Amino acid sequence: MENQNSFKNTVWTFGALYATLGILFMLINPPASDPESTSTVILGFVGLFLFIGLPVVAVWYYRNQGNAVSIGKAVKLGVLIGLLGGFIVGIYAYIYFAYINPEAVDKVLEVTRKILEEKGTFSEEMLDTQMEMTKKFYVPMQLVGNVFSGLLYGVIGGLLGGLFFKTPREDY
Repeated sequence: MENQNSFKNTVWTFGALYATLGILFMLINPPASDPESTSTVILGFVGLFLFIGLPVVAVWYYRNQGNAVSIGKAVKLGVLIGLLGGFIVGIYAYIYFAYINPEAVDKVLEVTRKILEEKGTFSEEMLDTQMEMTKKFYVPMQLVGNVFSGLLYGVIGGLLGGLFFKTPREDY
């Protein structure tokens, strides 16, 4: 028996959880932190696991509410959770970088510039031009990047959830 409210409630609940975890990860590991530090790498893998695992758990939860689950429905659930959570995290990131802590953008660009200078792939002039372009688009791209990554994680997590927790065909 399909329950439309159950689907919506699952999307809202797990989308809010996704957003909460995303904001928490931004607070624990600020974007200006050293990208090569061990803690940043570990937190990156933990975040990847959580953001893909969350839609999997949502599909399991939805199925345990007595709803039939197909792979398509699981992917739809994962995509909606990822989009909702990614959008909320993106709005938070936009507000954070544009209004709360605009100096963080300069710190991120400083770390990025240092890494690019070490690689030596750009001349000084090209590097200056690249940093100016990045500074202009960094804040708006936070929203776009978070929505896109939420979508990607939602598709992967929903697909995995559908593969693990799909109900037999006759239950649809």
